[in-house]
Amino acid sequence: MKPAHRAGLLMLLIAAFVLPVCAQESAPAPSLGDLARQERERKLKQSAQTDAAAGDTAGLTEANFKANILVTESKAETEKWVLMPEAARAGAGRIRQVTTDKKYYMPFVVTGYPWPATEQMSLTARVRFISPVGKIIYASAKWSETIAPDPKSPSVIVLNPVMDITFDHNDVPGTYTVRIMITDHVHSAYAKAEEQFQLVQGTSADGKTVQKPAAAPRADPQ
Repeated sequence: MKPAHRAGLLMLLIAAFVLPVCAQESAPAPSLGDLARQERERKLKQSAQTDAAAGDTAGLTEANFKANILVTESKAETEKWVLMPEAARAGAGRIRQVTTDKKYYMPFVVTGYPWPATEQMSLTARVRFISPVGKIIYASAKWSETIAPDPKSPSVIVLNPVMDITFDHNDVPGTYTVRIMITDHVHSAYAKAEEQFQLVQGTSADGKTVQKPAAAPRADPQ
């Protein structure tokens, strides 16, 4: 290649480099609102991708029954909720604020199950537990299941085992989210539910923050 050609090529490369830089410098900086919106969109997209990876609703139809997530302090509260009239359940059985170093129960419950108790049954629950910063801290494709209803409440079904959880001082205070999808494998149907609650730091009897090892979600022995 002749020197003149090399010089011409060099000038083209310099121009190609300078023009984008100038354009970038002249572009207005995004506002804080724009950045927040972009972050929300990124998290929503990430959540959708995670849902797809964990197993979507392909081949299933939306169920006639309803999925529910309870947040209670005892098994007795769950039993009481199951036996309540339907109109009273909406405002009960869901603690909205929890503290550290205390055990809470999170039963996954089907209500309005429309098929006879004598029919074959196969229900499973997939669960995702999400921190206040949007991080998935626990996920299970099959946490609990039910293969037969309770004769005392054939249309209100608690899947077993029941999840319980204890937060400690290392857990981030804020709003936690629990999402489930209950699949009816007999009727190829599904129902989803989501609940949120606020974690605040708890204290011991002497007023000091209690410090214990972190406890992951686990199944409560039946």
